[in-house]
Amino acid sequence: MSKFVKLLTSAYVNGVLRHPHEGALHLEDDEAKRLIDNAAAEDVSDGFTSAQAKEVPVESIEAAKSPAAQLADEGIDHQANLPPVTGEPTAKPKKETSK
Repeated sequence: MSKFVKLLTSAYVNGVLRHPHEGALHLEDDEAKRLIDNAAAEDVSDGFTSAQAKEVPVESIEAAKSPAAQLADEGIDHQANLPPVTGEPTAKPKKETSK
């Protein structure tokens, strides 16, 4: 089963920081229960039909990817993994003084 929940405060949902302005989230029962028990969300499943529940994919921890993992999938390396910049620093341009 799954539930629709509305966040009452910012909270980690399936390992990703989520915010109330994102609207209702369709979550697995365990994750929804954890949020409700911690007073971070309220159950709003009654406001959705069974057809809507089938239509909207359920968010799961397997589906959630960290921002670093998303960048890696796109072939973009994290700055911490790049080699250090070496060489002479560039000189700052001199300020012109008015005469």
